[in-house]
Amino acid sequence: MKTILVDGNYILKANFEFRASMFSKGEHCGGSFGFLDSIRSVLNKFMFDRCIVMWDGMVGGKMRHDIYPPYKENRNKSFEMDSYYMTDELIDEEKRKKYTILQQKIKVKNYLEELFIRQCEIEEIEADDLIAKYVLDKNEDEEIIIFSSDKDYYQLIDNKVSILRPKDDLLITKNNFKEKFGYVIENVLTLRCFEGDTSDNISGVDGIAFTTIKKLFPRFCDEEYTIDRIIEESVQLYSSLKKKPKSLEKLIGCRKIFERNKRLMNLKEPFLNKQAIKEVEDVRTCVIAGHDQNVDRGIDNAIKMFHKDGYNKLAWEENVEYFFRPFHRIVLREKEYTKMVLEENKE
Repeated sequence: MKTILVDGNYILKANFEFRASMFSKGEHCGGSFGFLDSIRSVLNKFMFDRCIVMWDGMVGGKMRHDIYPPYKENRNKSFEMDSYYMTDELIDEEKRKKYTILQQKIKVKNYLEELFIRQCEIEEIEADDLIAKYVLDKNEDEEIIIFSSDKDYYQLIDNKVSILRPKDDLLITKNNFKEKFGYVIENVLTLRCFEGDTSDNISGVDGIAFTTIKKLFPRFCDEEYTIDRIIEESVQLYSSLKKKPKSLEKLIGCRKIFERNKRLMNLKEPFLNKQAIKEVEDVRTCVIAGHDQNVDRGIDNAIKMFHKDGYNKLAWEENVEYFFRPFHRIVLREKEYTKMVLEENKE
């Protein structure tokens, strides 16, 4: 089975920003139409059997914030700081933007229901933790592609798991990772812990980036490095040099920052609660085609919604049915899965 896991909030917001000038019936629709178009495009390129969209839940990231209060604080704080220099009109515009994104998210979720695409959203839990849990518990015969440009997902790459970057359609696999990025995949988390993540407001070890690591430890590009190995080799190198680089001093004393970042960024140990664990298993095994094959749900309804929203005028294809053609395989596979499960339950 071939599954695509979609980082819902990432794809929605990326399209919202990229298609900022897209409107339908006087309303901005870059996020919602763009989301559907992005999924349509990727389903058209790969023969997927299942599509699952994972969403950030309300107050997503709370568990990380409880451990590290600055986590993602910059995303709200920047708005608060900017508000001192904004007119009431601009403040209202910022609030309107957030409201618009939320409304487009709701619209997308309604479309996905009609297209037999599985979805999962849990309060306080982030999409990357849900995706990580699904990947870590994947079936032996399941091949997975994660649709996102978030670098944290690189940790999950293995022989059966790849990353598809939406911005350039680059498929990142275990076999081509070193060729694309210059170091072995085993060191993804180690490097992330040193660099931190500015988008999530996670500070790294000041002045330590890939260029520094590569210069100090040339074997980092070809061999797995743990924090113990980094510190041990840093101490050895520091004692052998007359001129003591500050970077080595920082590495020798970085364990506390490193371990904190490892706890925050390690997707092999996702932040989950009991409900999230249950929901991820449910989204993996439940039937969504329904027991009644005559249920009023399907691509025809999505096409009607498409016309009602005026999105048919935005699609490149004159025939809207052609726009939705890539979704037919997902619908078929889900109906086949439902039939299989129901027959097994009879036995």
